[in-house]
Amino acid sequence: MLFRALPTKYFTKLIKKSGFFSKLKGAFSRARNPDADISDQVIIGLEEQLKENPNNFRLRLKLADTCLSRGKRDKALDEYCKSARLYLKNDFIPLAIATYKKILSEEPKHLEANLELGRIYKQKKLNADATAHYLQAFNVYRENDRPNEALEVLETIIETAPDKEPYRLLLRELFPEYQESAKSIYSDIIITHKSPEKNGGMSAAEPTDADDFFDLGAELGEEFDEFSIASENLESFGQGAPNHGVEEIFQTMKTTRGKDRQDSENDKFHYNLALAYNELKMPEQALRESEEALKSVSFRLPTLLLRSRIFLHQGAYSSALSQIQQGLLEKGLTRNDFLTFKHQLGQILKEMGHYQQALEALHEAYTLDPDNQSLAGEIEELENLTRSPSM
Repeated sequence: MLFRALPTKYFTKLIKKSGFFSKLKGAFSRARNPDADISDQVIIGLEEQLKENPNNFRLRLKLADTCLSRGKRDKALDEYCKSARLYLKNDFIPLAIATYKKILSEEPKHLEANLELGRIYKQKKLNADATAHYLQAFNVYRENDRPNEALEVLETIIETAPDKEPYRLLLRELFPEYQESAKSIYSDIIITHKSPEKNGGMSAAEPTDADDFFDLGAELGEEFDEFSIASENLESFGQGAPNHGVEEIFQTMKTTRGKDRQDSENDKFHYNLALAYNELKMPEQALRESEEALKSVSFRLPTLLLRSRIFLHQGAYSSALSQIQQGLLEKGLTRNDFLTFKHQLGQILKEMGHYQQALEALHEAYTLDPDNQSLAGEIEELENLTRSPSM
């Protein structure tokens, strides 16, 4: 041996001096939280913007997402609640539902989320869902020794539940002196903020201060005219719009409002809710909800397109392709339907590496919309890829 083994304590001392263990711990911490490098300045910046426009739900939702990624869970839940209230205020019920569901994915016993979801589902006559959320709120009140509030929620459960007898038995067991014909003195405390039920609507009361109202129509401007879903022949839905957002949900609700007598309210509700889940980055919930919308004649095409986009974003190319193939086989496709589905088909094939087939699909779409500069740019980019030596 040309060298003598050094004592173990020598290496231990050397490692401690170099900070090896702290560096290793830091490396693992960064691996566990890839968003840890988000600066708190982002949060501060968003808060400053919200001071200027407190009713901008996009900013507030972004603030909630950022707080959650930074581990500021309580603040994130508070901002999600404010976002949900803004959605209710502006009559975006599906977005409010999706936001409250996101809160419950973090905190299943969240009181406001369960109470509001119970109220909304009750008004939509989805009584089993309403009962489930009211029951969560009832248990929270009991766990926190708030019997009067628990009693009021239990009364509402008895009004709502498809099977009322178990809850009547529970009422007699927990509140033996209660007379069911008499309403609890706490009848106004269930809803955590001002309720619209007296007006018979699902949205919150109209804002009293016109300057404090976030005007989505004014913010989006002419974009409303570029998107239309569920019109007579499903004309021009999703044209050139790869991502679903608040604008699309608003426009869908706007254009379907006049067809309530023809289209099932449930079909519209399921489709809008699927859009809302996707907007809030809850793709699995969006896919589940969209299964109901697929059963609707009026919403089948836009639902197939939505599902294709979700699958594409997840990297499930075969599933994304399947949705588009089903759409192209549907009867009564309009020119704009065909254009939209061919465009989506081209994007999927490009992601799969089938560049020639993608070009064919995009060229078919372009022949129907030769003034579409964005589409022309995609084609040019793809042609350059196919001419590359590595191809």
